[in-house]
Amino acid sequence: MKVSTLGPKGTFCHETSLLFGADEILFKRSIWEVFNAVEKSECEGGVVPVENSLVGGVSQTLDSLIEFDLKVNKEYLLPIHHNLACWGELKDIEVLYSHTLTLSQCEKFVRNYLPKVEIHETSSNAISAIELSNRKDNRYAALVSEFAADLYKLRLLKKDVQDEKLNFTRFFVVGNQSALPTGKDRTSILVSPSVNRPGVLYSVIKPFYDAGIDLTKIESRPSKKKMGEYIFFIDFKGHTKDKKISLTLKELSSIFTVKVLGSYPRAY
Repeated sequence: MKVSTLGPKGTFCHETSLLFGADEILFKRSIWEVFNAVEKSECEGGVVPVENSLVGGVSQTLDSLIEFDLKVNKEYLLPIHHNLACWGELKDIEVLYSHTLTLSQCEKFVRNYLPKVEIHETSSNAISAIELSNRKDNRYAALVSEFAADLYKLRLLKKDVQDEKLNFTRFFVVGNQSALPTGKDRTSILVSPSVNRPGVLYSVIKPFYDAGIDLTKIESRPSKKKMGEYIFFIDFKGHTKDKKISLTLKELSSIFTVKVLGSYPRAY
């Protein structure tokens, strides 16, 4: 399967693409470019991060799901482990390369063990690995994944330096085709209320409650059209081909604008 995903080589997106069984990968600079490559049929699917268990939804992916008419057809949960790579020892380190989110997830470790280090923020964990690979000097270190460390032949001094051990990122595979029911599925939709009125969220949720449908996520996102106006991203168990779900979506669509983002096999 040929897929597009965030580059360069060594990102968590790259790692997830291989776990999905991709045999050819197009590396893109942004999530928007990943979606665009799928829409233009440059590849069969795009692998993008949609949410992290510690920091929540990925805004660029949510915005792209609104903009593009693609379908989510797979999901995957990747355990996130951050590691300290360097050429010397802790006492030697003067400069640390790290992605902003990675640094925030390893804040206690850095504060306790590298309190005076100079931080150089990078655009991805892969870039951190590349920067360190280009500077074989005991003064330099980077926070990287084990996958990136292996790829760029880095030495890991300490593993699992993230503050929270239970750290997962959820990834979507988006494509032009819908996935067939498996019996263990999840559906993602977005709901756009036409007006902001009291009880609007209750009106969105009530049809699911009445039908006994298990909601697994609800997240709001500014519509970007009007201050105080929001779009709701909702995940729930089941497939759009299930009778009670199709009836519920029909009821919901009579009240709000509903976009079905896709039904796909559940990863959890």
